[in-house]
Amino acid sequence: MYNNSRDPPNQILLLILNSLPSSFTLNNQFIHEKFNQFGDINKILIFEKGKTTKAFVEFHELKSAIEARRQMNGCNIQGGKMIIHFSRLKNLNLEIVDNSRGTDYTQASSNSQNSDSMLNSRTEEIIQFDLTNHVSSTQSPRANSSPIRNEQINRLLESSDGEDDLKIWKQTIPLDIEEFHPDIQKLLQQRQSRLLKIINFDSKITAKMIYNVFSKFGNLEEILYEKQSSRAYIKYQSVNQAIIAKEYLNNIQFFDSQIRIYFEPLQSLQPTSFQDEYMIYYHETQQYNNSPLSPNLLITDVQDPSEISEQIQMFVKAKEINLGVNSIHLTLYSNADALKIIAVFSDYEFQNQKMNIILKQ
Repeated sequence: MYNNSRDPPNQILLLILNSLPSSFTLNNQFIHEKFNQFGDINKILIFEKGKTTKAFVEFHELKSAIEARRQMNGCNIQGGKMIIHFSRLKNLNLEIVDNSRGTDYTQASSNSQNSDSMLNSRTEEIIQFDLTNHVSSTQSPRANSSPIRNEQINRLLESSDGEDDLKIWKQTIPLDIEEFHPDIQKLLQQRQSRLLKIINFDSKITAKMIYNVFSKFGNLEEILYEKQSSRAYIKYQSVNQAIIAKEYLNNIQFFDSQIRIYFEPLQSLQPTSFQDEYMIYYHETQQYNNSPLSPNLLITDVQDPSEISEQIQMFVKAKEINLGVNSIHLTLYSNADALKIIAVFSDYEFQNQKMNIILKQ
């Protein structure tokens, strides 16, 4: 799976589909059927270029886009690979153009099922992305159709790097972050760091449980858990390890709360109350090999697999459990369930033997 997006979460996703078979024609209905399971879709826009097909999907809610990307990123589509990035487009305004198709589901009528056929019958189509929210609303519509703007749109359509739908705009269009939701403003203002701030922990969580989960993605140097504030600071050995942890764990359900993760400027960590939990770890500098978050877990060094499997089922409902001589292979229903098991049973000592949990694909 491809899990790193260069842009913060957004309601609009950029889909990049490579190596689709020539016998398969991607359409709005196909995309809608794949993605509407995650939430209401406002708009879909497809444009095709050679072996790479790009599409935008605008969800009604941010959480739907986050979950769609989490579940669909890296999936195979008709034998091709789909990579998903968060777009930086603030709105997707559609008019219809050559080699491109757009559907606005917010304006669907009783005959909406015929929308694809109506779109295909148009001979001249125009794509217009609303990238001008930073411009004063008093500007006339004519300003949006200037030759410079049209040239920029053409450059966007002709871009073949397949990685960033707004790279060509970053140097030329200033971004007024005050127009974004406060949570998005925080994300845009962040600079990557090896120090993470995690908020909104469930009251049952301990510093050891935080360590068990976050240490799966890198070597930790320090943890400061401010339990009264439901907040923790985690310092990794490297920036890359912090990036990986943030990508996999941000916005995920951890017990009964959805945690949020932010990069923080590097600073010393100090407890300020008796309730704070502070832990320091020492590691030799080495390459850290981690695996993507997965609902498939292998628990090793288990003295009594039958007894431990019964304890595990007190926390989560397992989809499948396979017992070995000194191991348990779990298939769970979600990554959130996997986090519960990792948090509780990592380094769990049973009959004088510490168990080890490995993420499997």
